[in-house]
Amino acid sequence: MNPMVRPLVVAALLGILPAARSDARPQYAARENARCTYCHVTPGGPRNFRGLFYAASNHSFAAFDNEYEAKLAGVNPAATGGTAVARNQSYPARTAPEALNFVMSDIEGKPVNLARYAGSVALLVNVASQCGNTPQYAALQKLYEKHKERGLVVLGFPCNDFGAQEPGTEKEIQAFCTEKYHVTFPMFAKIAVKGQRQTLLYRRLTDKAANPKFGGEIEWNFAKFLLNRKGEVIGRFAARTSPDDPEVVKAIEAALKEK
Repeated sequence: MNPMVRPLVVAALLGILPAARSDARPQYAARENARCTYCHVTPGGPRNFRGLFYAASNHSFAAFDNEYEAKLAGVNPAATGGTAVARNQSYPARTAPEALNFVMSDIEGKPVNLARYAGSVALLVNVASQCGNTPQYAALQKLYEKHKERGLVVLGFPCNDFGAQEPGTEKEIQAFCTEKYHVTFPMFAKIAVKGQRQTLLYRRLTDKAANPKFGGEIEWNFAKFLLNRKGEVIGRFAARTSPDDPEVVKAIEAALKEK
């Protein structure tokens, strides 16, 4: 038996990894449940873009956004093996605007690097399902549908920090948003936007030193931060201000016109 193959066969027999995935290195494949060619050109060969990320991230895919990383590497997100070799020679080096330099879990639990939205105009909103402001979902969706082709993205961050008005699970939140308001803009897992559990994204957005003009504690559900295409915070609108308010629409329109 080929000495390179023997350890993998033994690993499969011991249940370290499924025999069907016996082309993967046991210590990594068992952890990530992936074939070797997910990270390598050939089993044990040079790394493709996923392998480069895996090595640079200290052997973890916890923050791996396949769509974003594939774009940076210049390859198809579905590519594996040799077809996933990074075409961008600087990969995995990356830069991101400070306000988008965060990896968040989407509402289905998948990691999303917010830097994927650099180049778009982004409206970040902390949302809730049982709030007097909840009907704003309809205006947010309408705004998104009207301007998404021009580069607007609305990002919804469910939060239970105010009056416990978002008590549901992510699955329940997703069902509510989809069925009642037909939401199609990106939604994320529940987070804290204030207090000791405040997520790093909102710590950055509310930090007066980092964001002197628009920082300050979130006042209630549906507070809105507007980011331009460079990922800079250029506006903040109060929780009670409707997304279709002329002031909000004017700011979005101006940001969309910028190259």
